[in-house]
Amino acid sequence: MVNKVKLGLNNLYLFKNNNDDYLLLDTGLASKEDLILNKINKVIGDYNKIKVIVITHSHSDHIGNLKLLLDKIKREDKIVIIHSNAKDIMLSGEKIIPNGFYKFSKYISKKLKVKFLGNFQKGFENLSEEDLKNVIFLDFKDYEEFSLNEYGFENLKVIYTSGHSKDSISLVYNDDYLFCGDMVQNLFFKYPLIPLFGDDIEELISSWKKAIEKGYSRFYPATSKSYILREDLIKKLEKYE
Repeated sequence: MVNKVKLGLNNLYLFKNNNDDYLLLDTGLASKEDLILNKINKVIGDYNKIKVIVITHSHSDHIGNLKLLLDKIKREDKIVIIHSNAKDIMLSGEKIIPNGFYKFSKYISKKLKVKFLGNFQKGFENLSEEDLKNVIFLDFKDYEEFSLNEYGFENLKVIYTSGHSKDSISLVYNDDYLFCGDMVQNLFFKYPLIPLFGDDIEELISSWKKAIEKGYSRFYPATSKSYILREDLIKKLEKYE
């Protein structure tokens, strides 16, 4: 079972396993405690059912409520899964502003980097050593995918989808649907778009190609009105190339 929680512009996703535990994909932009907890409780009844939190990447609109949730969820077996390239950011709390992929977003990125120079990342500041004990860092050096079987989620696995950021990962559901963070966007348009911001456009396109080759039929971006069909992503890729 998959449930969506809308928090600002972003979609957070909750996946249920047979033990009535949940996996939460991303935590959204930092919000008031009651807002995110009430939204989660409305969907699953109790946020303490969340056993696993997967972070698609370390930008502020995806990790803003991580510390809050780690403090609030009262269970010993909770874990956080994130790419190892985010480890230094988690330890330093540094706020990351990605580059722009378009002319206007490059301009916005430049302005934001000046404005937020030296600021801390909401969700990562004040992380304790105890918090980090709950974190699993994935590096994908010896494997192409990371199964979540041992955590009770037999139909879920994580793959590396770099480009938007160096620590971008996506969640595969039933080997068919890809919940892909900001690998692709379509918030205001019907068809998929290259995201406004990111680190490396060629790596991003490579991640698109890999996802298409895997045969996933639907793509669920973090900022999207609905899912994207595989054939529409192929059309966009062909147009780009």
